Amino acid sequence: MTIMYIHGYGSNGNATKGQLLRTMLPQCRVVSPTFDYLHCTPWQIQKQIHDCVKEEDVSMLVGSSFGGYHALCATALFRGPVWAVNPVHDVVSTIGRVIINSLSSQGSHFDNELLDVYSDFNDKVFCSQSKLNQSGRWPADIPLNFALSTDDELLGDHQPLLDLFPHHDRVVWKDHCGHRFFRFDELQADIEQSFGAKAASAQ
Repeated sequence: MTIMYIHGYGSNGNATKGQLLRTMLPQCRVVSPTFDYLHCTPWQIQKQIHDCVKEEDVSMLVGSSFGGYHALCATALFRGPVWAVNPVHDVVSTIGRVIINSLSSQGSHFDNELLDVYSDFNDKVFCSQSKLNQSGRWPADIPLNFALSTDDELLGDHQPLLDLFPHHDRVVWKDHCGHRFFRFDELQADIEQSFGAKAASAQ
């Protein structure tokens, strides 16, 4: 099985979680491309994800933070288990509150046109997937899993996320791990169990 790890904003393909996945799941192949969130539109990021899924025969997506948001959006076309680790669920607000402020403090700026594109993309893709999930018509071949911190200092309460995606396979809560989810390696057994969910949905 090939797993694709989708890193968060400010990270890259050498992200710690991608490396940990290789250690946690030696029976799997892990691909972890680098995405340029600052200069690529979300549509371009999604195309890169879907191209990688096809070229690498990816069977599972694991995304963290901004990458978790993109993993959830990729369910519009992807079929297979998805793990979203502390995913962003209010992307426009988070870009404004976290990314733009961070860039401003560094003397850089975020392209306002890109923010508008994210707003449009969010309405057309993320919200569409959320409504599909809420309707109870979520495809059985996309087991949806969340790994969430009870002490996420960046995103805060994750209950609004679960309200957006009430039909999911499982939620794993962890204390004392913050937004970076420092207890990521403890998800090994949970992720391995989702392999079984994929096999069951294929029958």
